[in-house]
Amino acid sequence: MEQVQLRKEVRKDDLSRVETIVRSTGFFREDEVVVAVELVEERLRKGAESGYEFIFAEVNGETVAYSCFGLIPCTLHSFDLYWIATHKDHMNRGIGRELLKESESAIYLMGGHAIYVETSSRELYEPTRAFYENNEYFIKSHYENFYDEDDDKIVYVKYLIP
Repeated sequence: MEQVQLRKEVRKDDLSRVETIVRSTGFFREDEVVVAVELVEERLRKGAESGYEFIFAEVNGETVAYSCFGLIPCTLHSFDLYWIATHKDHMNRGIGRELLKESESAIYLMGGHAIYVETSSRELYEPTRAFYENNEYFIKSHYENFYDEDDDKIVYVKYLIP
């Protein structure tokens, strides 16, 4: 596994790094890429008030992966994992798993009891679903044709136990 440095500070250059990471995966539509960058902008503009927390993974000083999560509005202990993405050139090296574990730890320290994450049922997302399942997430709900015809929304959950 590569030597990974994690940081929580959001910097202006993260706007372009997040865009590069998300685009590199080949998983996301243009509107989804725009949303990923907008969440970084929101955090830079509002700070913690934005409700978006980030953790960035760096290898040799280069940001190669990130996660974005936050308390679900109108809940007290439930968090959404909005994004977790690794640049395609750094996939399958344990960086995503390390980032996920650090995100779970941060959520727990923030009083989180459960983490929810949604993903697609499309075949392209099979590795994504396997990633969550291999990290002790289980399917909580399944919404048929949510994103598009034959593209269901699958919601995973992991309960954080002290």
